[in-house]
Amino acid sequence: MGDIAQLHYPKDSTQVLDLCQRASDYVRLETGMAPDAAYVHETMTDAPPTVPSDQVWCWGHRSDTLDAIATCLKGYYEPDDWYLGLLLLDPAKRGAGLGKRMAQHVIDQARADNAACLRIAVLDTNPRARVFWMRLGFVHEKSTQAGDGQMRHVQRLPLGKDTP
Repeated sequence: MGDIAQLHYPKDSTQVLDLCQRASDYVRLETGMAPDAAYVHETMTDAPPTVPSDQVWCWGHRSDTLDAIATCLKGYYEPDDWYLGLLLLDPAKRGAGLGKRMAQHVIDQARADNAACLRIAVLDTNPRARVFWMRLGFVHEKSTQAGDGQMRHVQRLPLGKDTP
């Protein structure tokens, strides 16, 4: 089915841009624009000032081409938390278990790091994604309107030390 491996900016940015263009339906939903090099740079490197650059990760799944990415931050919202910023799949690979495999990879990485929890923020305009994450055990934490004006639902998966 292919391998999941860490991706690096700028070395892998061309492949990530190709994936983003194939999955432009999501990028347009999120940003209102077509993906470009600036979107890829932000996706692969952007973090709040409290998160050091060596705590920003991007993993990719390759079969023939790069067909999925997951981007994460360690230490956001809290020092022991992880945040999954983006899980993006090639539309041709959706519905075949790849999203679950990528999500499980991130969950396993966070657990191995003894993270307290893993959070995601799901666009209100993406109800299928909310269902996907709830099936994986994520629970609604709060809803918030971001600076871009879009409503997002923060979902949380307790891990390790704060698991009931």
